[in-house]
Amino acid sequence: MFPVEIRIRERDEDALTARMIAMREWLDRRRFEPSAFRYTFTAPGILFRVDFAVEAAAVAFAREFGGRVIGALADMSPQAAAAD
Repeated sequence: MFPVEIRIRERDEDALTARMIAMREWLDRRRFEPSAFRYTFTAPGILFRVDFAVEAAAVAFAREFGGRVIGALADMSPQAAAAD
């Protein structure tokens, strides 16, 4: 599993709706299917977590929406991964 975390500063429902529509349209155009799609309202804004089975889809999604792929291997730098 390749989870992607995206944080946005807005906290209102309009921001949530607009962001979810943009994400869904982007996913549909590329025919990417996330395994899970969750969001949480936090003090600084909204936190999205979208899980993908395919790493390339996770990386492209994170890049498009200013997020990051999270997890033990995803958070490792290329130098740290090469040292293992």
